[in-house]
Amino acid sequence: MKSTDIRRHIEGKLADAHVELYPFPHLIVEKFFPEPVFEDMIRLNLFKTNPGVDWISRDHIAKTGNTTPYDHRKQINFHGGGSLDCGEEAREFWRGIKETFLGDSWFPKLVYGLFPQYFAIRFGEAIFQENFWSKFKPELFLQRHEPNYYIGPHTDIASRVFTVIFSLAARNGFEEYGTQLLRHRDPYARSSGKVHHDFDNFEVVKTAEYKPNNFLLFFKTTHSFHAVKTILPDVPDQRYGMQYQFYEPQGGLFTELGR
Repeated sequence: MKSTDIRRHIEGKLADAHVELYPFPHLIVEKFFPEPVFEDMIRLNLFKTNPGVDWISRDHIAKTGNTTPYDHRKQINFHGGGSLDCGEEAREFWRGIKETFLGDSWFPKLVYGLFPQYFAIRFGEAIFQENFWSKFKPELFLQRHEPNYYIGPHTDIASRVFTVIFSLAARNGFEEYGTQLLRHRDPYARSSGKVHHDFDNFEVVKTAEYKPNNFLLFFKTTHSFHAVKTILPDVPDQRYGMQYQFYEPQGGLFTELGR
């Protein structure tokens, strides 16, 4: 299927979707990709022939003293260079997926249309500048999570604008291993995103389930607390998925006049 056809399908799936504001702004859509595309995402899983790279290396984890097992998340990045070990069919297929989401500013503009108020509050009239969308840094990657991976409650770093997690589960039965949307027990607690927090201080409001072809979009706020429970060995394909992240440029989008 061509990138243009995938885009038209996605536009249709999101046409009647509505962002839920609580516990923080988010949107969940079931059966997101066209069925033939999703079937190929499972069949042409690049982790069958590529180990992927550590999200954060074990050495870096040891130096920082962080307890999150970042090295248990393996990624295949589409936003950077590097070669892939795969056949021509897989190479062409994933090139089309990359073109769909990274070829231009189509996807962030589509997300903007879902929740323009968020962009208006965060960026003001800068959104009307001709070069606005070109200033951001999008990332797209496949990911898998080895057994014993987990990530505690956090809100993502301040430069993140929004995140999309595509669940590429091959079958049902492991829904609980999706992304947990959390609420802090103190309604006045907030976090900049620089650290992760203790599970005991949060309640799970809902889970964006790890099930076939599920889609989660959420926006960065200081209360967008989310987490993933510990992945057990029997989770199929090691919690296989794809993620899209949209960031402000390094140093931020704006000139700070108060410095």
